[in-house]
Amino acid sequence: MAITISGTDGIVGAGFTLDASGASVTAGVGTFSSLQGSAASLTQIPAANIVGVCTSGLTKTGGFGKILQVANTTTNGAASVTLTSAYANSNIYYLTSLNTTLTTTETNSKILISGNIFGETTTYDHVISFIISSSIDSGTTTPIDTLRGPTYGDRSRVTTIMNVGYYDDDQTSTPSVTSFSNYIYEPNQASGTSITISIGVVATEGNNNTFYLNRSVNDLNGGQYEKGVSSVTLMEVGS
Repeated sequence: MAITISGTDGIVGAGFTLDASGASVTAGVGTFSSLQGSAASLTQIPAANIVGVCTSGLTKTGGFGKILQVANTTTNGAASVTLTSAYANSNIYYLTSLNTTLTTTETNSKILISGNIFGETTTYDHVISFIISSSIDSGTTTPIDTLRGPTYGDRSRVTTIMNVGYYDDDQTSTPSVTSFSNYIYEPNQASGTSITISIGVVATEGNNNTFYLNRSVNDLNGGQYEKGVSSVTLMEVGS
């Protein structure tokens, strides 16, 4: 780096001397409290020596994802839904007490979804499945297609199945906990969009199954009749 210094009295530094004209130079190292002028040609400045705040002029080229906000719904309140018929898109029953909403702060951000569901059903736990659905700006609640199985004949398209306590029967006091995590939802929305995530319940066979949230089917006063807690967590992830 070349530095042009002008003055009339000469400059004396640590191990070097410039006369008033700048013509007589003894090599060495100089320390200056400040420099003025363009820094456009400066190179190889150690990162540790860059101090201060840049308020403009930087361009992101990728790899800077970050958590913008977190929304959570946790409930230990009991609730129930009765599934009057087997699976179809028209008979998804929603656990409204687990509805979780956030308003996006960035355009085209992603939503990371996780949660757990504690409960039991009146017939066979293994016929109960869950579907993650969404509502945009208070619109219709619909399943998120990327977060459930593909269309394949008459197969049920679900996100996850109930973690079975007893396969053959509900046993009236054997709740299960079904957990899900790291589901990425990409709604391709504008900043300021309200997104509500809902958990739908479906029965993949049979009629008139009742699913009880946060309790056993028989809710008696005994140690074998467990109470529980369920939750849904949303994290908005910046691009």
